[in-house]
Amino acid sequence: MAGALSGRTALVTGAASGIGLAVAARLAEAGAHAIIHDRDAAAADAATADLRAQGLAASALIADLAETAASTAMVAELKAKAAEPDILVLCASVEMQETWDAVSEAAMAAQTAINIHTTVRLLQAFLPGMLARGFGRVIAIGSVQEARPNPTHFYYAATKAAQTNMILNLARTTQVPGVTFNIVKPGAILTDRNRAVLAQPGREAQVLARIPLGRLGRPEDCAGIALLLSSPEGSYINGAEIAVDGGLRL
Repeated sequence: MAGALSGRTALVTGAASGIGLAVAARLAEAGAHAIIHDRDAAAADAATADLRAQGLAASALIADLAETAASTAMVAELKAKAAEPDILVLCASVEMQETWDAVSEAAMAAQTAINIHTTVRLLQAFLPGMLARGFGRVIAIGSVQEARPNPTHFYYAATKAAQTNMILNLARTTQVPGVTFNIVKPGAILTDRNRAVLAQPGREAQVLARIPLGRLGRPEDCAGIALLLSSPEGSYINGAEIAVDGGLRL
């Protein structure tokens, strides 16, 4: 789909590494200007420089989504650069592993703030522009935990399910041709976040035993679906929950 997104601008949150970076890179390869958001300025700048070195259009956007005013500042900065997004990929999230009887107030607050509250703020910030222009793609990066939650993901899974509910609500009620809302649900993907967990003795074998395909996923495994959902070929896909998990949800 080279050139399928020429003239489009894609804002990917949490895009300095992992799934976010893989998605941003794939959208940039298809011609979009990829806005690499992250709270880590050094990592975002490095990722942006790498994409530019490949001849791709990219820029960094630094913001801490835990701050209430972050989305407002992001809108102002992008408007000043004439880079209002047509594609919004909600990838940034907070994941804390706690069982139901050990969920802390701090963990609930952090996961609620980013996984739920920030989703609303970013939608309020960028969806109006998409609706006014008559084109938009909102893609939330969900989780296999929504379908098959581990005991250690009791609260995290609930926040991701809540995010999915919001996206599906918009898919059903917005009813604007050219604007779609979908969810990509990764399984066990080899990201920096997951590597530490999988390095625990016996953990990787335990996870692999639950995946019908028999392998862990790569961040790039999620990028092709995001490209399809962003492209003209995906324009009639709305309200879809697409699992990218090797069958782990089954």
